[in-house]
Amino acid sequence: MISRDRTVPFSFLRSSYPWMIVFCGMMFYCYNYFLRVSPSVMHNELADAFHITATQFGTLAALYYYAYTPMQIPAGIIYDRFGVRFVICSACLMAVIGLSIFIMADNYFIAGIGRFAIGLGCAFAYIGTLKLASIWLPPNRFATAACITTAIGMLSGALSQKYLTAVIEMIGYQSALRTALVAGVVLSIIVVLLVRSRPKDQPIAGDGMETTMNLKKLGSALRIIFTNPQMWIIGLIGCLFYLPSSVFLDLWGIPYLKVVYQLTPEQAVSISSSTFYGWIISSPLIGYFSDKIKRRRMPLIVTGTFAAILLSLLFYFPNLFTVSQLNLVFFTVGACCGAHSLCFALGKEANPIQVSGTSVAVTNMLIMAGGAVFQPVVGKLLDLHTSSPIGPNGLPVYTAADYTFALSVIPIGAAIGIILAFFLKETYCKTQAKEEHQQLFASMSGSSVLRPGMEA
Repeated sequence: MISRDRTVPFSFLRSSYPWMIVFCGMMFYCYNYFLRVSPSVMHNELADAFHITATQFGTLAALYYYAYTPMQIPAGIIYDRFGVRFVICSACLMAVIGLSIFIMADNYFIAGIGRFAIGLGCAFAYIGTLKLASIWLPPNRFATAACITTAIGMLSGALSQKYLTAVIEMIGYQSALRTALVAGVVLSIIVVLLVRSRPKDQPIAGDGMETTMNLKKLGSALRIIFTNPQMWIIGLIGCLFYLPSSVFLDLWGIPYLKVVYQLTPEQAVSISSSTFYGWIISSPLIGYFSDKIKRRRMPLIVTGTFAAILLSLLFYFPNLFTVSQLNLVFFTVGACCGAHSLCFALGKEANPIQVSGTSVAVTNMLIMAGGAVFQPVVGKLLDLHTSSPIGPNGLPVYTAADYTFALSVIPIGAAIGIILAFFLKETYCKTQAKEEHQQLFASMSGSSVLRPGMEA
């Protein structure tokens, strides 16, 4: 008689359960990406609904970043203090509340409040996922979880644009976003049912006293990081090399492609998605190559140069490429910009190891600040440059020349990033220890202040 091992299914469930928990965090990060890029396919609808100019549209979208960016540093301590399960569920519900306000808004001011609340909730998505990975997965699986999270997040951005483009044409932007509202509520319920802040056999890390100490450590760590000139160079380079995502993909890319290249909404989304796919594929490969040759600066300069050249050709010579060629060109741009993730490694390596977690959080904050600054700047440049007559809806009609002028900040930013890269100190993939900080390190118990991840 053949014996059956009834323990096999239970063993499989036990081994897969940690990944199920981390996957819940990944789904929240995908939800964050959906909400982040959603305005890019709603330019005309939102402009008509709230009767807003390009400057106001850029500011409305950037309100997400106004909340998202500064929360990157305190998010780690909030997770430590209140637990991952409670914070992720609360953050997801905050994003849902913000989305509901945005959907029901009948004026620009209320829509802005909703957009800000969305950013506040989404600020916890990536860090929360990596926090779950650090608790539930073995240490040798942490980097894998981080890469998977980043990849599926960008994939979510690409698919979200395709989905919204098709659905908005059929039922309008408010009805399309209501489906996301339901998805957010369902996701919150799943988090409550499945996610646990730690395994049962893992002791509680600390209490309120430890959180107070972490705040003291955070202040000391930030003093070290913000007085390091290299951190400002690294953050600015990362910000400028990330503009093709935070400015173009997240907001202005689809309107630009529709006007300059005379594409249908479906074609514009398809080409925009090619940039996401190039980014997803290249980022881990460039990271592996950089680790292999033990250099950070050279890959940044080389890929940044190619990106700046391609972006200049795209913006200043739009007739140079056919529609079919645009997919390949934008894919290559995304592949080149994937090197921006090296800035996280540089941020960690340019500071003492005892503040590595906080230095990564600061790097992420500086990089994401690009969306907060340049999304409304592009809108302002559009309004300043346009000389077209007012359209039937009482709003300006932006031409190809207007978009080329306004979005010049992207190739110019890439060029400035290349110049700044020559001022980087090569870390050779090693953390820079500093003797003058030894006394502080002793008080910090030799651990990172925060455990946030790479991007957002």
